[in-house]
Amino acid sequence: MITIIATALLSMAAMKGDAMDTARKSFNNCMIEVHNTAVGEKASPSAFIKTSDAACPTERAAYKEILVKSERSYGSSQTEAEKFASEEIQMIVDSIVTSFNENVESGAKLTPEK
Repeated sequence: MITIIATALLSMAAMKGDAMDTARKSFNNCMIEVHNTAVGEKASPSAFIKTSDAACPTERAAYKEILVKSERSYGSSQTEAEKFASEEIQMIVDSIVTSFNENVESGAKLTPEK
């Protein structure tokens, strides 16, 4: 009986993790597409920063929503959860901006996650 309960709990945890990972990948891959397009167009770094701040609104919102729900489930306040989600999203954006600055001259493109 305990084994069945433990298996069910692990299965539910895996499903929760999968939804979060799927949302993260979707946002990250969208940002990679934005990066690759801007590299191809040889956009300026300042223009890319503006583009990246507004890019992928649907994927960004979905990822933020799932991050906030997850943090709230651990007992965080709404404010704390939103702050955490914003920081996680900003880390992805900052990573893409850094990659763009390194790749714009060479034309190197990023590979989306599978």
